Amino acid sequence: MDNKKYIAMDIANYIIWYVNKDQESPLGGLTPLKLQKILYYVAANYLKKHEVLLFDEPFQKWQYGPVVKEVYREFKSANIYHISKPKSLIEESSDAPFGIHKRDFKEGLFLSDKKFVEIADPIIEKLISRKAFDLVEMTHEENAWSRYEPEINSGTQNLTYSMSELKQAKDI
Repeated sequence: MDNKKYIAMDIANYIIWYVNKDQESPLGGLTPLKLQKILYYVAANYLKKHEVLLFDEPFQKWQYGPVVKEVYREFKSANIYHISKPKSLIEESSDAPFGIHKRDFKEGLFLSDKKFVEIADPIIEKLISRKAFDLVEMTHEENAWSRYEPEINSGTQNLTYSMSELKQAKDI
């Protein structure tokens, strides 16, 4: 499992599952904006500790901080509302009818990945109670974003975080 490659949606779905796993008292308040910031801190802190990226999709420097475009597209329709369940993924598969199949989220894939869980769970626990714009502010205070603020605010597209910038993210 140590060399398992995830995609950003896998990690986003884990965060959503984790926040909602206790049906009696879900942690709540997981908007698409907050999801992006928690995803950023989970990925950055994992990289710092284990020297490997959790997924290949880049974080882009957007007006409200780091964003993985693929995750944004999947959850933007939730707008300012809580995301209550993970999304199934549609994937290519040569042995499936029409060449695609639906893959449902399975938390067991992650629960057996101790290196991931030891990083992700405490970060989710710590950040879920924060307001989304407090998390935006946290990311804006980092050099990786603030150094590019004029370009970001003028609409420059496709500015991405480098590995070294991710490693400089705040420890959570």
